[in-house]
Amino acid sequence: MYKTLFNINIYHSYFLNEGERTFFEFNGGNNGVTPLTTEEKKRLEEQYDISKFLSIQPTQETKKRLKNHRLLLRNHKKGVRVLSETTKVIAEEGNQEVDRYSPIITLPDSLTLTFYVKAHHSYFENFSNIIEKKEQQLYYLSNKTSSAINLFEAISEVKKWSSFLISENETRKLLHQLESEKEFQTTTPNLVSIANIAAFQLETIEAKLMNATPLNEEEQEVVNTINSFVKSIKNKGVIGLVQVQILGNDNTNLTEEVFVKNKETQLFDVLEKCLLETPPQFAVCIENRATFWRYTKTSESLVMTTSEERPLTLNGRVEINKQDVSPQPQNDYYFPNPTPESITLDPDNQNYYSEVFI
Repeated sequence: MYKTLFNINIYHSYFLNEGERTFFEFNGGNNGVTPLTTEEKKRLEEQYDISKFLSIQPTQETKKRLKNHRLLLRNHKKGVRVLSETTKVIAEEGNQEVDRYSPIITLPDSLTLTFYVKAHHSYFENFSNIIEKKEQQLYYLSNKTSSAINLFEAISEVKKWSSFLISENETRKLLHQLESEKEFQTTTPNLVSIANIAAFQLETIEAKLMNATPLNEEEQEVVNTINSFVKSIKNKGVIGLVQVQILGNDNTNLTEEVFVKNKETQLFDVLEKCLLETPPQFAVCIENRATFWRYTKTSESLVMTTSEERPLTLNGRVEINKQDVSPQPQNDYYFPNPTPESITLDPDNQNYYSEVFI
């Protein structure tokens, strides 16, 4: 029978918040705004469907690993679930016999599953607080320790997506590593793959860049080649990667060794690797973008801008009064909330503006 090995849940505040009322309290409070009730959160969560804007896709190597280890990948409304084909075994807990489940094919501690997180909503970048597509960086979520990232732990606390942004240097090294693994497994190597760049050569180049040492022409060509690959990946909608290893760090393991009943002796002296009794839940939330709202009343040649950034949300409404904009108009106007279609970045102050015509 198939049992859940782990879940990956990706939330998005644009779809879960209602105006300034937040689903998750990342900053320790609601800033004086009435919090969402339990019933309201339940309703919003029931309506939530990640497939409207994101997909979580296994790499080609991960597809093979899933198949070879009798693992299944299933989509659900919050993300994906990985299930393992198991056999039932009997363990002992508190002098009572309990059912545990052991994978039919042993899952080695080093088994690593990698997934691309891809956006497919036309205005995803507009309503999401993420780095721009033109930047040579990705988000990297993993339960393996790395100096470049925060540990993606399977705990009750939902982490912020923004905390997993890695540098250009780490992005290049990560994609080079994945492409190298891909080429190692293929029978028909790609002669133009970035995997053909030697790992030691890339390490030397990245060390030079870290120390602000000038690159020679050949080294600069290597950087340009990998940066072009990063760009091509991001142009396909990839915003980040999730990488989960069976033996994680800081109690993020996906299996555990348990003494189970020996069918011959009836003693609990057989050590089996079993799934955890409660499947690990890896959860992260992409925050919604906040922008300055710029209202233009063409008939009066009047342009009014909110004095503070306001959050973009699909649900609810942020109340804007004339005291909230500058210049403050003499007349009363109805200030509608903007939609994510029309957003501009001011090159001078690097602020984002939502444009609304009233």
